[in-house]
Parts: sequence; structure tokens; C-alpha cells
Amino acid sequence: MLLFAVGFQAMAQVDYSFGNMKKSRKLKNIPYIGIKGGLTAYDMHFSNKSYNDLSSDIVLKPGFGVYVEFPVSKPRGLSFGGDLMMIERGMKKSFNHLGVKEVNQIESKYVDLRIPVRYYFLISDYVNPYVFGAVDAAFCYGGTDKVTFPDGEYNGSSVDISQSDAVITPFDLSIMLGGGVRFNVIFESFTLAIKLDAAYNFGLLNVKSKVEGQPVNVYAYHTEDTQSWRNRGVELMLSIGIPLKFNRMHDSCWGW
Repeated sequence: MLLFAVGFQAMAQVDYSFGNMKKSRKLKNIPYIGIKGGLTAYDMHFSNKSYNDLSSDIVLKPGFGVYVEFPVSKPRGLSFGGDLMMIERGMKKSFNHLGVKEVNQIESKYVDLRIPVRYYFLISDYVNPYVFGAVDAAFCYGGTDKVTFPDGEYNGSSVDISQSDAVITPFDLSIMLGGGVRFNVIFESFTLAIKLDAAYNFGLLNVKSKVEGQPVNVYAYHTEDTQSWRNRGVELMLSIGIPLKFNRMHDSCWGW
């Protein structure tokens, strides 16, 4: 009887210790760092309705960068972070102008600094959907503004954006809204976070340069719109992240 009582007390202590360990793991919020990349499809909204109403060609461009994420709530799934991305924006429109097929295209290259806020729905140890919003500050460092004639009736023209202040402004600000799924690959000492998400990027600023002078693509139809151009686009990204702390207790974000 005495032996049974001692054994029962030992089991209770082990169970209590394990419960505390499980609880402490769940409440620890570990920052994550990682890489991300994917595809983007951007367009522009023009104030000139006749030009804006022309159908746009879908042009897929790569986007890539690095990120850091900081959980801020226990045990709920709220986090904020920072992304440093290389993104291409612009537009492409094909149309017949005076009976001649013409293609107008802007390809602008940006470095983006983003501050996303995410909310994870903690429904599983392995799969967690989430929604997010982000403020996106983008800095243009190059690209081209070009006109081509696919049928060869005329010679095309092109302007290097990095060599001209008269095409695109150097700064853009936008808001992103989206959602995704995080897959947690659990190892002995850490959890690998794999995220797949999609977002819409809504440009807030007029990126049409107000600088007078050359060079500017005088042959481009969109050059006639002197009022406003705004970037709009969709992004599909895959990211892989690791925690900044590894240990035998398997600490990770919200106990994952």
C-alpha cells in the first residue's frame, strides 16, 4: 500500500511538471527570421479614363526578400514584423492606335520596406491560417518606360527610369491586405515555418513625376496623362523561416 502511494505521488509530480513544461512552451514567443519569394502581377490606375479603360496585359514578375517576425500576444496569434523586398511594378497595355498595334509598358524596380501585422488562427499545431495588413514604403531605383510596335511598322522608343526624373517619382506608399496559411514542420529542437500567402497592394500616392524636362518617352500614349498614375497589384509569396532560439524544450512561436 505504501509502495502504491509513493508511486502515485511520483506520477502526479511528473504529470504536474509536464503540464508546466507544456504551458511554458506554449506561452514563449520566439522571433522568426526567414527568406521569401514569389510572383507579382502589377498594373497602374490612370486618371485618364480613356487610357485607364484599355485592357491590361498580365505580366508576372519575380519578387524576393527577407523578413523578421515578432509574436506579441500570449497565447493568441498576433504578430508584427518587417520585410525587406525587391519588387517590380508597372503596367503593360496593348492596343491599336490609328490602325497600328502599339504596346506601352512601364517596368519600375523598387526596394520595399514593409511593416506587416498578422493574426493567426491557432486551430492546429501544424496548420494555421492567418490574415494580415501591412504598410509598404517603396523606393524606385530603376526600370524602363518603353513603346514597341510588334508588327514592325515603326521603331520603338525607351527611357531608362534611373536616368530620368521626369517619368516616375522615387517614392511610393501603399497598403497591403491579404491572407495565407502557415505550415509548421516540427523538429526536435525547433519548428520550421513555411508560409504561403496572397495579398493585394493598393498604391496611395501619385507616382507620375511632376519634374519638367527630358528624357521622357514622348511617343508613349500614357505620357499624355499628366495628372496621376497609381500602382496596384497582386502578390503571391512563399516564405521559409526559422526561430532565433533553438533548444531541447522545442520552444517556438505560441508553442509550435
